[in-house]
Parts: sequence; structure tokens; C-alpha cells
Amino acid sequence: MGVKDMGQRLCRSVQGGYQRFRTAMILDVVLFVCVGVLTYCHVYEIQDWYTEEIGCAAAAAAIGCIFAAALRLFLERRGQERHGFEVLLPVVVFVFFFILVQGHAWTDPYILLKTAGPALVFASVGLYCLESQNEGEEPALAVFFAISKAWLVGTLLIVSLSTCLTAFDSLLFSLEGRLHTTLYFLIAEFSFLFIGMQVFLASLPEQGKNMGTPALFRALLMRVLWPVYLILLAILYLYVAKIIYGWAIPVGMMNWFASLALLAFSVFFFCFANDARYLLLRHFLRWGLLLFLPILAVQAIAVWQRVEPYGLTVLRYTSILCTIFGIFLLVLAFLRRSPRPAFLVLALMIAAFTLTPLNIVDVPLRTQEARLWGVLEENDMLQDGEVVENPALAEGARDRLLSASEYLTDQKKTSFLETPGMRETLAKLRGMQKREKTTEWFEFQAENPVCIPVDGWKKAYRIDNPAVEDGVIFVDKGDGTKERFDVSVYLEELLAYAHKEDARGTGKFTQELRIDIDENTCLWLYDVGLSVRSHKGREDITAQIKGVLLKR
Repeated sequence: MGVKDMGQRLCRSVQGGYQRFRTAMILDVVLFVCVGVLTYCHVYEIQDWYTEEIGCAAAAAAIGCIFAAALRLFLERRGQERHGFEVLLPVVVFVFFFILVQGHAWTDPYILLKTAGPALVFASVGLYCLESQNEGEEPALAVFFAISKAWLVGTLLIVSLSTCLTAFDSLLFSLEGRLHTTLYFLIAEFSFLFIGMQVFLASLPEQGKNMGTPALFRALLMRVLWPVYLILLAILYLYVAKIIYGWAIPVGMMNWFASLALLAFSVFFFCFANDARYLLLRHFLRWGLLLFLPILAVQAIAVWQRVEPYGLTVLRYTSILCTIFGIFLLVLAFLRRSPRPAFLVLALMIAAFTLTPLNIVDVPLRTQEARLWGVLEENDMLQDGEVVENPALAEGARDRLLSASEYLTDQKKTSFLETPGMRETLAKLRGMQKREKTTEWFEFQAENPVCIPVDGWKKAYRIDNPAVEDGVIFVDKGDGTKERFDVSVYLEELLAYAHKEDARGTGKFTQELRIDIDENTCLWLYDVGLSVRSHKGREDITAQIKGVLLKR
């Protein structure tokens, strides 16, 4: 087949996809336009173009596009023709999520759950509605091929258009820097968000039509990814043998690789579960549960090694849930069941763990809060509603208490700090923990490090990491002379403040950094880094200072 024929076939495929997924493709256009406008506003630092509303529209369009595609697949599954509500329902979904996300920052984890959760549920239901293809091919294989095809087309398009833009900029007209950056971003968004999505939707299998996956694509999976996957499994088995031989599990070394192996098994199970053409793979899928038992056992122990001292976090909780779903797939494969019902189970799990009190944000918060108060109560550190010290507090209990407080503080759940005595106790425990280490590091930054208050001052000399010896710095005035300043007392004050206020354990602080030497001299600092090395009961302070010397 020539390149021209391939191009014509791709165009016909996209046209056919538009007839099937008309509403989804229109919403995809809305998404592309919104993201393009947001890109322009971001590069040119424009804040008053209704950027919040445009961002809400982009999120709503993305969710509406997924819902519209899933609805079309659901109707095809039921053999129903196109109805007016097929346009109305996605519009309702668009408006609902547009209103939902307004006034909220995207850094809010609950907004991410309430948007990403439904989107993944809609996608899972859509995958459930797909039918098997010829020769027992699973629909997931066709979806995998559609994703690969869309990625390939998008990549080719972004490379070719970027080359053209570079040639235009180099040979014809030199583009202004921000315009050049904007065009590169728009090319990427056009290639993947617009063209890539259109190709993906057009490539999804259609009810009643046998759209077999190309033999070359299946060969790549079976002759490239399958052998590599077997090598990964062999490495994991050798690692398990190493653990048994040494009778020790290195902390945090295996979980990601075991999860990756389980993910790869899921892909092969979804794509080839009922494909009779690959007998060896079918046997592997059949006995995958038994093969994974040693790996899962070691992974469970490794996860417990992190959960027991540090508690649940969003990532750990999500990892555990993904592993549970992977085990469910192993059981399905062992029982020789179709993988199709797993998409419904996946949809239910996503809904439960994003939209209910079992969600991946609240459960870690509740468990960490329970750990914190549990340690305090078990060690008699709560007396009449006040937190008090316990000199006999074990190191393990101290670490659990501090890790729980750090997690809650990082998640901006700081109400527990209002308990009388809580801040002081945590600060002392943090200081004890850090003094056990060889070196501590603290970083102080000004509230607005780019703005230097020069009103009333005549001269300014830059201070850029001068040598600090015994608390003394020398500022180069540019005329061959240097001025000496003793900042040792100020550095000790910063260190005392850090030991007292570092309840989060991050070692980072934001505050005004100003030293008034006299009425005509001021050291205005915007970055101070303190490295404290403990040795034989003595603290050696090394400082890195950046700022400005101001003179009247």
C-alpha cells in the first residue's frame, strides 16, 4: 500500500469516525481551542481573558468528550440508533462539570478526584461496551492499537510541523521569542489533542464490523514486548531468590517493578485472553496467578515495611488498590474467564475510591490522624487536653508521630497543631530526630525575593554566596574594597527559629530576611541556606547567603 493510499484510508477512517462520534469530536475541538487559548495567555502572561472560565470549559470538554464516546459505544452495544439525547446528555455533563470546577484551584485534590474519577469511570464503561473481534481478538487489543496509531500520527505531525516552523524561523522571518514558544505548544496540542484524538476515536472497533488488528502490531507485541516481559519476570524471580538467600528485603526497591510486571500482565490478559493463535501466552495467562505468588508475597512485605512506620499516603493507597485489581485479573485468568467484566469492576472501584468516603485522599488522612492521636494516647502524652513530653518515648513511636504530623501538615490539615503543647512537642521531637543525623539543612527565602526595597537608599551592592567564615562575610563593593559584617548572631537566631518552628520537617521557611547594621547600612537578603553539622556536641554552621547590601 502506497503512502497516498494510506493517507486516503486514514482520511476516510476519520470521516467515518466523525459520523459515529460526532458529539465527542466536537467537544474535542472545544478542548483544543480552550487549551490553545490558555497556552497563549500563559506565555504572554495574560490574566484578564476569563482564563478561569476557559480552564473550566477545557476540563468540562475533556470529560464530556469521554462521556459522549462511551455513550455512543453503549448505544451501539444495545443496537440503538442515534437519538437526540445523545447530544443532550453530553451537553448536560459539560455544563455540570463546568459549574463544578468553577472557583476551585486545580491543586485541590478533591477537584481532581471529582473530575478524573468520573472520566475514568466513563472510559471503563465504554471499554466494557466494546465487542470481541474476529478470531477471538479482544476489543482491548483494538483499543491499544488505536492509542498507538493516534500516538504515531501525532508524533509524525508534531515532528514535521516543528521542522517547518524551525525552517520558517531560520530561513524566512525570525519570530519573536514568545510567539515562537506559543507556536510550538500549539503544534503539540494540535497534533495530539486534536488530530490524535480524532484518529483514536475513528480507530475504535465498531459493532457488527470485524476490524482485525494488523498482524504487524500483534507481532510487535508478541515478538518484542512479550520476550522483554519474560526477562523482567526472570529478574524479579532472581531478586526473590536473593532476598531468600540473604533473608533481608531492601526498603522501597521492588514495589514499582512488581507493579510494572502486574500492569504488563493486565495488558496481555486484556488483549489476548481468548486468542487461540498464541498457545504459549494462553498457558502463561492461565497459570499467571501461581507464577506471581512469590512476587506478590515479597511485594506485600515491602509495602508493609513502608506503611507500618510511615502510614498510608495517596501513592501507597493507590498502589495497594491497583495491586488488588491486578490480583483480581490473575484470578480471572486462572479461572479462564473473559476479561470483559473486569472493566465494570474497574469502573466500580474507580467510583468507590474517588467519589465516596473511601477515596484515595480521605482514607490516608484519616489513618494518619488516627496514627498521630494513637501514639499520643498510647504513650500518655495527652493530659487534660494538652500535649506533654514523654522522655521515655521510644524511637519508633517518635518516628510514627512525626511522620503522621508531616503528612497531615503537607496536606494542609493543620487543625491538630492548635492543640495546646502540640507545636512545641513536635518541634522538640523534630530537633531530637535531626540531631541524630550528621547534617541538617535549612533554607530561608524572602516573601518576595525578586523585589528589592530600595526606597530611601542610594547604593546597592550584590551579595552572591560570599565566603562565610566564623559568621563573618565580606561584601565586594566593586572598587577593589570589601566591607566586613559579622552575621553570626543573626545566623544563630535563624537556626533557633528553625529548630523551634520546623514542625513540618521540610527545613524550608519564608520570612523577611533583613539585618539593619546601622541607620545607614542594611543587609537585605532573599536567600539564606544553613548547613549544620553536629560533631562531639558542637554545631558547625555553614551559610550560603544571597542578597543586597544597601547604603544611604
